Amino acid sequence: MNKRALIKFFGDVYGTGYRFFIKQKAIELGLKGFCKLNDQDQIEVEVEGSKKAIDEFLVFVQKGVSPQADSNSFTLELFDDLKGYARMESDIV
Repeated sequence: MNKRALIKFFGDVYGTGYRFFIKQKAIELGLKGFCKLNDQDQIEVEVEGSKKAIDEFLVFVQKGVSPQADSNSFTLELFDDLKGYARMESDIV
């Protein structure tokens, strides 16, 4: 069964490598979606893939995405419907 997760990181997100680490981990797990800085200065991540990959990604998120960040604050929403992303994209590299 596939799932979709929408995660928004807030707080210490500038210059911490969040988008780089998130994209790397998502690609490693075969997840597809996007990672970008939104208009509220939050790192917004939406990924979809197998339930197992989403669960592993969420463990990564809960442990702390970046060792350079002072905090790891985020919101999480899970969905059963998919958007059909073709790859993992980011507004950086």
